[in-house]
Amino acid sequence: MRQVKPLAQMITLILILLLSSCQGSKNNGQALALDIRASLIAAGKLELTAAVRADYGNRVYDFTFNYTGNADKGELEITAPESIAGLKAVVSVSGGTLMYDGAVLDTGAVTKDGLSPAEAIPVLISQWQSGCISGCNYEKFGDIQALAVTTDITETVHQRTWFDVKTRLPIRAELSDNGKMVIACQFDHVKLSAK
Repeated sequence: MRQVKPLAQMITLILILLLSSCQGSKNNGQALALDIRASLIAAGKLELTAAVRADYGNRVYDFTFNYTGNADKGELEITAPESIAGLKAVVSVSGGTLMYDGAVLDTGAVTKDGLSPAEAIPVLISQWQSGCISGCNYEKFGDIQALAVTTDITETVHQRTWFDVKTRLPIRAELSDNGKMVIACQFDHVKLSAK
């Protein structure tokens, strides 16, 4: 009986040391990721320009659009390519409708779970605000010091976003399905507006 008590104390001490060392080494960006999340939650809407590449496997589409809204609902207007410039959509995490001169267009899903490029921004905003963070670390993104934050949208769909450490705004995001990148977004002119 006497030997069990010192063994239990030693195990407890080892666990305390291990847990405290994990707490002390949170320099992987988790605190900044939570600060970024708090500012995105506090914002009533987001305005941005996104250069998007959608990879359907057998075809790839590049386009640019302006987005205004939040995770619940937003409006986008395609600005490039010129052949579809002016196309507008009202989108949300649960879907959207692309319309041009009264015609409704379907962009199609890029993931097996049904995610389309039109839904990408609301889904990303939702993940930035409340997604389960599965990884984050500091990285250089060109000349910018960035924090890369990964969340798991579903078991197979993941997103990774690089946030500028100084401005705390998104600069790039990638959505992948089963490890294959299906949507990439490069952001410019990002503004947060209060509620």
